[in-house]
Amino acid sequence: MRERVKSNASQRLLKVGLAAFLFFVTPGLLFPVNRTSDEHHAMKSGEKNAVQQNRTITGRVVDKNGFALIGVTVTLKERPGVGVATDENGAYSISCNANDVLVFSYVGFITQELVAGNVDKMAIVLEEDIQALDELQVVAFGKQKKESVISSITTISPKELRVPSSNVTTAFAGRMAGIIAYQRSGEPGLDNAEFFIRGITTFSASGKRDPLILIDGIEMSTTELARLNVDDIESFSIMKDASAAALYGARGANGVILVTTKEGKDDKLAINIRAEVSSSANSELVELADPITYMTLHNEAVRTRRADVELPYSLAKIRGTALGLDPIMYPSVNWYDYLIKERTFNQRVNMNMTGGGKAVQYYLAANYQHDTGILKESAENQFNNNININRLQVRSNVTINLTPNTEAVVRAYGSFDNTTGPIQGGAQVFSMARNASPVRFLPYYPADEAHREVKHILFGASEQAGVYVNPLAQVISGYKDSSSSMMLLQLELQHNFDKIVKGLFAKGTYNVKRDSYYDMRRRYRPYYYAPLATTDGSYRLMNFNPDTGTEYLDFEDGGKNIISTMYGEMRVGYNRTFNDLHDINAVLVGSLRHEVNTYGVSTLQESLPLRNISSAGRFAYGYDSRYFLEFNFGYNGSERFSKNHRFGFFPSVGAGWLVSNENFMSGVSDVISNLKLKATYGLVGNDQIGSREDRFFYMSQIDMDGRGYVFGTDRNYSRTGIAINRYANDLITWEIAKKTNLGIELGLFGDLTILADYFRETRENILQTRYDIPNTMGLVTIPQANVGIAQGHGAEVELKYQKQFRNDMWLVVNGNFTYATSKYVQFEEPDYTDTPWRSYIGRKLNQPYGLIADRFFIDEEDVNNSPKQSFGPYAAGDIKYLDINGDGQINIEDQVPIGFPTVPEIIYGTGFSFGFGNVDLSCFFQGSARSSFFIRPDLITPFINKGQRALLQYIADDHWSETNRNLRAFWPRLSENNIQNNNQLSTHWLRDGAFLRFKTAEIGYTLPAKLTRKMNMNMFRIYASGNNLFVWSKFKMWDPEMAGNGLGYPVQRVINIGVNLTF
Repeated sequence: MRERVKSNASQRLLKVGLAAFLFFVTPGLLFPVNRTSDEHHAMKSGEKNAVQQNRTITGRVVDKNGFALIGVTVTLKERPGVGVATDENGAYSISCNANDVLVFSYVGFITQELVAGNVDKMAIVLEEDIQALDELQVVAFGKQKKESVISSITTISPKELRVPSSNVTTAFAGRMAGIIAYQRSGEPGLDNAEFFIRGITTFSASGKRDPLILIDGIEMSTTELARLNVDDIESFSIMKDASAAALYGARGANGVILVTTKEGKDDKLAINIRAEVSSSANSELVELADPITYMTLHNEAVRTRRADVELPYSLAKIRGTALGLDPIMYPSVNWYDYLIKERTFNQRVNMNMTGGGKAVQYYLAANYQHDTGILKESAENQFNNNININRLQVRSNVTINLTPNTEAVVRAYGSFDNTTGPIQGGAQVFSMARNASPVRFLPYYPADEAHREVKHILFGASEQAGVYVNPLAQVISGYKDSSSSMMLLQLELQHNFDKIVKGLFAKGTYNVKRDSYYDMRRRYRPYYYAPLATTDGSYRLMNFNPDTGTEYLDFEDGGKNIISTMYGEMRVGYNRTFNDLHDINAVLVGSLRHEVNTYGVSTLQESLPLRNISSAGRFAYGYDSRYFLEFNFGYNGSERFSKNHRFGFFPSVGAGWLVSNENFMSGVSDVISNLKLKATYGLVGNDQIGSREDRFFYMSQIDMDGRGYVFGTDRNYSRTGIAINRYANDLITWEIAKKTNLGIELGLFGDLTILADYFRETRENILQTRYDIPNTMGLVTIPQANVGIAQGHGAEVELKYQKQFRNDMWLVVNGNFTYATSKYVQFEEPDYTDTPWRSYIGRKLNQPYGLIADRFFIDEEDVNNSPKQSFGPYAAGDIKYLDINGDGQINIEDQVPIGFPTVPEIIYGTGFSFGFGNVDLSCFFQGSARSSFFIRPDLITPFINKGQRALLQYIADDHWSETNRNLRAFWPRLSENNIQNNNQLSTHWLRDGAFLRFKTAEIGYTLPAKLTRKMNMNMFRIYASGNNLFVWSKFKMWDPEMAGNGLGYPVQRVINIGVNLTF
């Protein structure tokens, strides 16, 4: 009881003491008193500091993989300028109040703001800024922010290059501003489009005119680009001006196509599968006249030229063929039916996998393509002679994070082709179908009694064996078997030196590439037969070559070729932004390339390895995301030139102004969302001039087994002499392109983008064979020199409109237009003062020369009273030319520049993509203008070689004749021989190559996500597409895009069905 009282007393005493303490220490809490304002402010500060005392906040900053981020800026939001950066371990330490807001910022990552007291001794995970990464532009040897890029670079989404074809280059035309592209053939394996960046501005003999192609930084051929699987492409860029291409130096004078392939991602395994089946048919096929018309007009061709010779076909033969009295004795053959199919089918299957973890990410892909030609297989033959291509491609891109600052990339790629087809090639098969008589013999005959047991095909031939060719026998009696492969291994190692100098990095690349090719031919020698006219009417065949035909295959070895390439590159770069105002991007690159090529080696010089060494650099500066300056240079060495000219320095400069980021533009930012002006000027060198044989210009090329001499008493003793094929010339040097580019980028309303460029180029030191070397100089061969100059200019415009109307409907419309023209400025030629129209100066590059065709001659009086034409015999109904120089005769001096260049000056394209719900639709139109081509009359003249060549329906329908003296008909007076007067290049055969093509269309349907999830898939899409669907053109004989190659393998019209799955 006493203890309890004592305890209560103690508690009361404690309470009294606490009250007294509060009374004296904080009297203001109980009894407020008056204070001065300074005392009151000091009081408040004391209170605040009592609650928020400074403390040290520590922690680490890492990425999503747990790797430390070095150089992350950690600042106090309330106190600008106060902050620290993370060290090599991603650690930081900062003194602040617990309630202060810390700002974590790092290039390429999303900025985070966190309360200091909540993150003490914790790891902060920064996420990659995907939008910022999308705003990076691939440039030479690196990436830059899109806003700071002042070079002329066109970037296209890889999905826009996806067409139902195994050749990606067929999608170039009209898709990208600045690319002049066209396709001249549809033959599988040989259907590459020709393409040039901003046209052609060089006329160097055998020099390189097409752009440099780089895939993952490694130089590739046009064919290797053409075979690239679109699903493997991450980015596709076209570098067009000097600022963009200068870093590639000698290799980039004609522009650069830069492709990067996909890499792995730190994510779960994702599998993508695409399978397609397509049907292709000839877009246009030159129509042949029927056999009756053929024979009738062949008779006319003979009679109209010579009245004293026997006609090739009797009325009885024509009547018997027309009535079909005896198909064996009166054959009527359309060789297309035996050699060409209506359509063929091709298959493509692509599969890729991507994924990885913190340490390793991977992208693995495999692609199989099966392409067949449209040549008809013969049931009677024991092997398939149609074009048949089986292609397998495998790719492995593996990224290894060795340390937080060191990354390695291992790339492996292989492409393997096995091809069989006719020995002559697909284009020649089409030519042979038009170069065979339709009425001389059947392709093959049924066996008669004497040949009932033979094991070979009884191919038809005429009574004049060896004069008339049986194209079926030529095509199916053999085949060519070829194999090509390309294997590549590439190692990349990059290290960031942020803990030494923030923003500094180094990267090394080593690549080994091996191309190989071989082919062989297997064939038998056909037996040829013809039916005999028997007195008893029985069916009997005569064998023309019983001793030379074979029933077994012979083997012929073909070509073999190996190309081995090694490439090494070292790159040091610096990329950093200071105070959010000063953006600096710098890179210095050195590279070495070594190549051994065994193709067509015939001299010692050609057998030696090819080597090139180069260094290049870029310094780009941006201020406040408004003003940009850039300097680039290439310093390149070439083995082709003498020591005095071996190295070339090629600089470029550029400037840009992002007007839309100015304060005075803020009032119209909702209308003008982006406005940038830019300009560049620079020099780019080119050492790929002359032919391959012109390897070392500074060395003579001498043949020790040249033409010799004979002597002795009986003149039977000989010795070989020395032949000089080229004189040494140590003055030959770099071809130099001086490029200027002015550009504007305009964004309107946030959804319309307009890019426009004007460009100009002067190409100097163009290699040209000296034109007029007098014999008195005693030279054995004509030398070459850098004496030519050409100049080109043009403009390009690219528009893109994209709009999201609501959650399930969207629209993208795009279009581009490219105009590029060039002309001769300096060209070594004779003095054409008296005939100025013959001078090249001022004339467009690739513009043809020809005669001006007036009309056909009316009659013999017209022939006799006109200037004499010096191209062989001619008569009424043949082409009459204008006498340009008025000297009374027509010859080469009357040729003038005619038409447009043979390379199009204008390429354009437009299309749209539309989506609503799960359905998507896209269409694309491609056009070409300002180009010309010649119809080759010598290749379509009918009846030549005693009726060997077929008659085109176009000629049958529109030709000059005795009864229809149309002076402006398509074809002049018929003949069974080539009339050289009519075969001259002239305006009569010149055609406008302009056309508009409905290039592609695609409609697709994606299954709803609910259904795909039930099938354990992420996406399931089925689609149908078409390619080369229709063309509008004034020219009707064949596909105008093929130009003068219209008699070859036609461009194909393709219908395609595909399915795309992702897991």
